[in-house]
Amino acid sequence: MFSVKKMVVVSCLLISILAVISCSKNDGTSNITCDPATSFANTVKPILDKSCNMNGCHDDIVITALNNFQTVHDGANQIKISIQSGRMPKSNSLTTAEKNAIYCWVDNGAKNN
Repeated sequence: MFSVKKMVVVSCLLISILAVISCSKNDGTSNITCDPATSFANTVKPILDKSCNMNGCHDDIVITALNNFQTVHDGANQIKISIQSGRMPKSNSLTTAEKNAIYCWVDNGAKNN
């Protein structure tokens, strides 16, 4: 039989392990090296054009195209959330670098640069 002291030690050990596991979950945005000069025109828009602005997706028929700064800027936070959750892009995938570039641009104020 376990003594009370052993049960306390085992319980503390299990709680510690669970705490470490729960704190180590990574949402894919931690430890990103972010360049505050990430460009909408040179980085973000080409990613959206390649992966989102296509027939049946963001094509101004099914849903608003993400093909100009103002539209993307106005939806920047939702775009980031949709990419993080895996809802976007629907029929393509983004590389980690592409995702990080979009996250970085949004986190730095979604500038028209």
